[in-house]
Amino acid sequence: MKINKRFARNYSNQDIFDYLNGIYKHLGKSPTFRDLRNIPGPSARTIIRRFGYWSTALKLAGIRPHTNQLLKGERSFIRDNWRKMTDKQIAEKLNVSIEVIKYYRANYKLWKNRKLTARSTYRKRALNLYGKACEVCGLEICEWHHIVPKSTEPENWCILCSLCHAVITRKLVNVNSREDLTAKLLPYMKTIYSKLNLNQPLSGK
Repeated sequence: MKINKRFARNYSNQDIFDYLNGIYKHLGKSPTFRDLRNIPGPSARTIIRRFGYWSTALKLAGIRPHTNQLLKGERSFIRDNWRKMTDKQIAEKLNVSIEVIKYYRANYKLWKNRKLTARSTYRKRALNLYGKACEVCGLEICEWHHIVPKSTEPENWCILCSLCHAVITRKLVNVNSREDLTAKLLPYMKTIYSKLNLNQPLSGK
């Protein structure tokens, strides 16, 4: 290991990494440069001069900085999995806050709802399967609803107008399957909105 001769005492990079990891184990948390004041070894100033930034030194030592910055390889993990996993799942896998994942995606324009991403593709598929009108009341101002939250299976989707959708999301009627649209939601909507024509058969059957 090449030694940098600018410093009063010669520390190799590995010496510094071992020192930082020792402090990390001793404190049980990611160290700040202030934590080095009373611990013998290279000073915080020496480490910052060597690596340019405190966070850079920590990451090179394999320690996550207090700012929850991503470590080597974790950016690639996000880019490879952001379509297949939720932000929460990625955050739990990498042991960082969900805000870090959202910030990284926004910074690198990895938008979940962009055209041709999974969500827009599934919505288009749902409209093709079940039509572009509410399956309960027939109104053509409609929304895509997940009967089973976040499901990618078509049998767990339906197309509803905003009124029928609101009844479900507010839990006025529990709809757990597509069959419940006819058995539970349709009778409820007939009672509440008796002046509307709700006699259209469900599409997609």
